[in-house]
Amino acid sequence: MKKRLTALLLSFAMAFAIGAPSAMADGASEAAEPAAQMRRAAAVSEVDTAAQTQSVTTPAQSVTAADETEPETPEDVETQETAEPEPDEEGTLSFENLRPRMLAGSYRLRALQESIDDIESHDYDWRYKDLRLSMNELATAQWMLIALLHENGSAAAFNTQYDQMRKEFEDIEKGEKQKDDQTTLWQYRNAQNQAVIAGEALYLTLKDFEAQDAALGRTIAQLERTEREMQLRCELGQVSRLDVEKVSTGRMQAVSGRKTLEMGYDAALLQLKSLVGAELDAELSLGALPQVTAQERESMDLETDLAKAMAASYALFDAKKQLDDFRKDVYDKVIDNYGSNEKRFEVSEAKHALQAYQYNYENTLLTYELNFRTLYAQVKDAAQVLSAKRAALAEQEKSYAVSALKYEQGNISANAFADAKDELSSAKDDVAKAERELFSTYRTYTWAVDYGILNA
Repeated sequence: MKKRLTALLLSFAMAFAIGAPSAMADGASEAAEPAAQMRRAAAVSEVDTAAQTQSVTTPAQSVTAADETEPETPEDVETQETAEPEPDEEGTLSFENLRPRMLAGSYRLRALQESIDDIESHDYDWRYKDLRLSMNELATAQWMLIALLHENGSAAAFNTQYDQMRKEFEDIEKGEKQKDDQTTLWQYRNAQNQAVIAGEALYLTLKDFEAQDAALGRTIAQLERTEREMQLRCELGQVSRLDVEKVSTGRMQAVSGRKTLEMGYDAALLQLKSLVGAELDAELSLGALPQVTAQERESMDLETDLAKAMAASYALFDAKKQLDDFRKDVYDKVIDNYGSNEKRFEVSEAKHALQAYQYNYENTLLTYELNFRTLYAQVKDAAQVLSAKRAALAEQEKSYAVSALKYEQGNISANAFADAKDELSSAKDDVAKAERELFSTYRTYTWAVDYGILNA
């Protein structure tokens, strides 16, 4: 009879054990060392007491209190929302739509988004109540096994499971679980933004390739004109065959360089297609880059923007967290065990290590500020370089107008007029290059201000 009763109670206990793992699926901690079995029976009333105090301290209230005393992570590192750009036409990709298309088309970013969505869907109040119920059921089952049947060995099997649930229960009650989730969420979003930055850098590289290809095309056309002219002059005995071959060799080298550039462009474009989810064998043309307006440049405020960037930087937060974790997990424990006697090897080692962590953190802050201030100066410099290039273009346009008039009057040759066109195109290229440089630098600056990401 006792065996049948034991079997029934074991089945009853295992029913709770089977249901409990699902209540732990959201991330249980490492198992604590098993405590005395009879403590589980007393824990029933302890958990009930915590439940009764829920009206005074809820998980949500615990988070609020923790945030007020130790504001480590923002609940949302995203900044202001921007207006949705117009959809791209088929076979095209604009810079404005690069981010949303990467988020929708990149498998890596979609996987990150799933992790983000999972964390954002956590219901801590529900989880707190579910853990409390599961712990009560588990403790009751243990009590029955110990008190009624003296099955200490069977009840001991629940120790690890109970400790895991208890750890998560207390973490939610104190707000630690919520803070950890926010840190993880920040880390995922930072990784997501880093990937988008890499995509933007690839887009800018492709625009540079396009400009270089156009410039090489004009160079090859100029060399072809020069080669024809040299062929004619050679026939007239004005230059040697060697002079003609030199020009021909230069043209062939330029043609070869252009082919190499085109292969590099195609390879980079394939990468970009994969990032936005486009068909790899489909045509994809890139739109023009946005212009940096004078209003945007004037809105830059070094000190204000630096403070925003440092507050939004996950890299700085992580450096501070490493320092704090070492202090809590290593240094404080050493001091608790051995006191502050520096003659002890353990104390001396811990103090020096803590100071090294402190110096590394201070250096991280200093380096970040230095790079940000340098970037601010680079934006200003890029703006003045662009202004100078535009002034040079205005002068070149005047010179071209004079050459055009002389050509119409028959005072210069067709080749000389073509050279004037090339010089004008080169001046336009210089302006376009300066515009790309300003946009790239300013874009890096805005990434730092809005998201704290400073890839110097």
